Amino acid sequence: MNENPEPSVPLLQRAATRRAMLAGTAAVAAGGTAAAVVALARRGDGGGTGRPDISSPTPDDAKLAAEALKQPIADPMARAAHLLRRAGWGGTLGEIQAFAELSREEAADRLLNFEALDNAALDRRIAAANFNLSTPGRGVDNQRPLITFEMQRWWLTRMSYTARPLEERMTYIWHGLLTTQVSILEMMGAKTIIQQNELFRSHALGRYDDLLQAVAKDPAMMIYLNTVDSTAEHPNENFARELMELFSMGEGNYTETDVRESARAFTGWRLTPLQRRPIPQGLSTPERNEFVSQMWAAWQPEWLVDPKLHDKGVKTFLGRTGPFGGEDIISIIMEQPATARFITRRLFSELAYRDPDEETIGRLVDVWETSGYSVRDVVRAILVSDEFYSIRAYRSLVRSPVDFAVGAVRALELETNWRGIERAAATMDQTLFDPPNVAGWPGGETWLSSSTFFGRLNFLDTVLFPAGRAAPIPGLQGASSPEVLVDEALKRLVDDNISPESRESLYAHARTVTNPQERAAAVAYLVLASPEYQLI
Repeated sequence: MNENPEPSVPLLQRAATRRAMLAGTAAVAAGGTAAAVVALARRGDGGGTGRPDISSPTPDDAKLAAEALKQPIADPMARAAHLLRRAGWGGTLGEIQAFAELSREEAADRLLNFEALDNAALDRRIAAANFNLSTPGRGVDNQRPLITFEMQRWWLTRMSYTARPLEERMTYIWHGLLTTQVSILEMMGAKTIIQQNELFRSHALGRYDDLLQAVAKDPAMMIYLNTVDSTAEHPNENFARELMELFSMGEGNYTETDVRESARAFTGWRLTPLQRRPIPQGLSTPERNEFVSQMWAAWQPEWLVDPKLHDKGVKTFLGRTGPFGGEDIISIIMEQPATARFITRRLFSELAYRDPDEETIGRLVDVWETSGYSVRDVVRAILVSDEFYSIRAYRSLVRSPVDFAVGAVRALELETNWRGIERAAATMDQTLFDPPNVAGWPGGETWLSSSTFFGRLNFLDTVLFPAGRAAPIPGLQGASSPEVLVDEALKRLVDDNISPESRESLYAHARTVTNPQERAAAVAYLVLASPEYQLI
């Protein structure tokens, strides 16, 4: 084996690879692949589960197709891989094999009881990376990494190398639901979003009322939705509105009067102020900037109520009347049937499939109510359900850019510090900590377009061919032949679930690459670029 392969041309620039792609191995073109993925997702066969594809169904055909959707995923390896993708970020082949031997309940509990799992290796990795997660600015010498890039690297590292994948998955789900945008808070407020991320992690599977109470007092949220500016004289309605519309009940379950009355309850909520110090005389401009940056780095904001700014009057909210404060408003919201249905539906849609039927949600609502709003109990009910393990759920969702990137790192056991790569990931149209608006990322088919798929291909070039050289792929080392290499990549990345024609095209291309490291990177590239891998 050549341990030091010669520099190579980026894969998309190679004629042989382009011909292989045109042959159907991966992508005819970015737009073509995006369209193919959407078609697979809509059809719902996950790239080949044997489900009927009926373009113009008769009533009988539709009934048969609906019954086929309910059938369980037959292959234990496919079931385990499905679980690890949805309740985490995918697994290595060894992890998939281990989970394939467990019952549904055993597998779910192994993921749910993550507090018992040793995560020391991740802690050491994070400590060694020495991420800048507190200090804005570039420093006097202009060498300090920007906190807005470092926070992305930090979280991608956590996702990629954690021993507790469900912990990070739930943190990601809450980040997409209880949103803030670092671009709105700007660099000086970026550290508060790190604190918010840790808050989501600490409440990952706790009671939802505890999480909602905590996030209402979270500094990043209070700044983002202007609670810190709200007074009895001028109540700000931003948080009160989003609390009901996006964070708990959904549209149509409250009135504008409810918004105004609840906004009054959050007036006077404040954060301990930044401790400003006089800037010493005689400092240069870089030194002055650094002095201010260090003041922001030292700020440890905590929630408090300023009685002079709080509206202590009687409010009428969702049919209840009293001198409510913000905590009372959240307690009343948690009692609403709409909240139970909204949050359980959101969790199911994130973990299983979109648009669940009312019967399914009804069962989850029962769990929610009897458990005292326990997210852990609801998630467990989803992860052991027939619906979760059904053909309808299998590869029915389009991978987000984060799922695309982190899934590749975990499945192929790649080693990366994510330096510079987080910028390539942004071209796929998802920047962690900076969703497009307060509603978060819309997800689904919106993840893929011609331009964003080219972003995915550029990401693959960056990761698999850094500086034009093939990177080592630990998960694909030691293959005895091109065919064995291709089969291993397909098992790890798409559950070995690909058409015979595409498999033969991959074999044919792998035979043309003689250098083992180059061959592994090329095969990984083509499978990761395939329509099948874009589904989770």
